[in-house]
Amino acid sequence: METFSIVILIIAVSFIQNVSFSMVSRARNRDNMYYHGICSVFSNGLWLVTLGVVGSELIINANYWMAIPYIIGTVAGSLFGAKVSMKIEAYLGATT
Repeated sequence: METFSIVILIIAVSFIQNVSFSMVSRARNRDNMYYHGICSVFSNGLWLVTLGVVGSELIINANYWMAIPYIIGTVAGSLFGAKVSMKIEAYLGATT
């Protein structure tokens, strides 16, 4: 796979992983266990996918420059995930 494609893949999986992480982090503090369960499955599944993609580049290929798109993706995903969580929580009426 060419470098540009790997960068895009890493940004995408790290973004989605951190969206799910932000959602599960917020869901822990809400009174809706169903929402928390869905977010947990989503977050843990995506963590494994991200580990496979990023791990192969950083560990196997020793391509440490791939940490930059990973960081960009995770930061953007965290911010977006928090916003999405707020909207879902409002829709579900999930409160602290």
